[in-house]
Amino acid sequence: MASKPYPLKRSSSFKEAALKGTKKRLSSWVTLQLMQSDDSKNYYGITASRKVGNSVVRNKLKRWVRNCVRTEKWPEKYNAYIFVFVFKSQADPKFFSNKKYSEFVELFNKI
Repeated sequence: MASKPYPLKRSSSFKEAALKGTKKRLSSWVTLQLMQSDDSKNYYGITASRKVGNSVVRNKLKRWVRNCVRTEKWPEKYNAYIFVFVFKSQADPKFFSNKKYSEFVELFNKI
């Protein structure tokens, strides 16, 4: 049974996952950075730069991740891992406004 995921708080944890972790491209708009955790806990982090969209869009994406991590089942093969969801900017400024939560849940379940 996977433990409850905890949010990453420190910027050094995000940098360590980016440098030492492996990257898994879920789609053209989101990449997952994976790294083995030092302890037996699961952690998740969210990165969305200002190029992704305005604050309303970025906060919507962050809410999606938090809700998905809280409600969906954590992948068993990634027990004691650090996940960092990185949202990539797109050419179309309305790209993320047109996305639905169900599309993100499908990507999360593919992990």
